[in-house]
Amino acid sequence: MKPLAAPFLPLVQAPETHGEFHWEFREQRPETVMIGKAVRMVSGIRASLLLADSGFTVECASLLRMVSDFSQEILAVAEGLIAGRMTEPQERFVRQYFAPMARSPEEYEQSERERYVSREELFKAHFRLAAESTDKADEMRRLSRFLNYVYDKYVHGAYLTSMELYTGRDDSFMLDGHESEQHRDIARVSVAGKLHEVVSALGMMALVFGNDTLNGEIREARRALEASGEY
Repeated sequence: MKPLAAPFLPLVQAPETHGEFHWEFREQRPETVMIGKAVRMVSGIRASLLLADSGFTVECASLLRMVSDFSQEILAVAEGLIAGRMTEPQERFVRQYFAPMARSPEEYEQSERERYVSREELFKAHFRLAAESTDKADEMRRLSRFLNYVYDKYVHGAYLTSMELYTGRDDSFMLDGHESEQHRDIARVSVAGKLHEVVSALGMMALVFGNDTLNGEIREARRALEASGEY
């Protein structure tokens, strides 16, 4: 596999109908999947902090679930690249990422359905990474599954997540942001915890791209975050 110069630019203009176009990466590679996921991951973590500060705590938690997915997907792809071999689920995940989207209901109905790579399939890469550096890989997997389970409740609007917004003070739901500063602080701490995942994913990307300078900066940022005790 020939190296690609980061940041994989310039992008190209892919033609649309009526003379319009959309932007695409020049090459559809695992590295470009990581960049695309990182864009959403970084944008998402920034937006989640804005939501926490504004009191939209359950929406913050929903977005953090997406951020976690993006970081875990980056780690899964990076593991295969660093190991020098991609498993079948990793290769399928990359292929599905670049699959064209149906442009009409008719095209969607006629398209062939393919089962998407599951979280569990991708998480095997995390387990392999953890097993190389710690004897607590099983514990990490257990805790990660539980956290995903909790955040999934926010994404799907579970009963308890709605009731978090209820106030008995005036028998109403807080639809303009949570009034409790304690709830806002909990949301901010949650953002800090996910920020640790984001930084780790970016560090893996730096390793894949062979950017030692950036990798050193990310390691320092991670140490500073751990020293702050806010994750």
